[in-house]
Amino acid sequence: MSKLSASQRADLIAAAKHYSNQYEASPAEELIVARGLGHLAGKCGLGFVSEPVVGHERYRGHLAIPYLRPAGGQFAVATLRFRRIDSITAADAAALGEFEDPLGGAKYLSLPGHSPLMFNTQALLTHLPYVALCEGELDAMSAEAAGVPAVGLPGVSSWRDHFDPAFAGFESVFVIGDGDQAGRQFTEKMCERLPNAKPIDLGDGQDVNSFIQQHGYEAFRGRLGL
Repeated sequence: MSKLSASQRADLIAAAKHYSNQYEASPAEELIVARGLGHLAGKCGLGFVSEPVVGHERYRGHLAIPYLRPAGGQFAVATLRFRRIDSITAADAAALGEFEDPLGGAKYLSLPGHSPLMFNTQALLTHLPYVALCEGELDAMSAEAAGVPAVGLPGVSSWRDHFDPAFAGFESVFVIGDGDQAGRQFTEKMCERLPNAKPIDLGDGQDVNSFIQQHGYEAFRGRLGL
């Protein structure tokens, strides 16, 4: 996608604010609270698409995840991603994690024409010598909740060459894919690409969020050697 115009940037910010205002007491809030991430919802600008803006009708009923830029201002929102919320309960969704999809179809949707980006790039400004690279937005949020700066990538195919320099100055980049075939492929590919990468395997059927839910923050940090 070509560079966003000023009006397109304004529309993104307006949409993110609109969906944020619909978050409270919504199914999205129920899901995020069930994942143990309720305290991060405001910081991350999470929202719910109850009343979609024009052109976003297909995202109705989805969790809205804005990709916030550290610079803020007119560049505050780089893009939006949407996570489907099914009729299953939030507790069931937390148990299922990202590995099962009882209704089938795409669980995550991006805006048409928007190039893949990294989620939570604010984490790259840390003074710490390490950062985590997670497979997905909710896992990046979960690592952040454990005190580990983390960015999220929506799959290995989303990586772009210009992402490489952002990780060059870190002593360690903890690459944490999901505990399935695709997740381990993600970890392998990222470790081949980044010379300072350290693969972290949380176990079969586990992702960052589910591991923390079951074992706690300290156990997660311990798996990273922190």
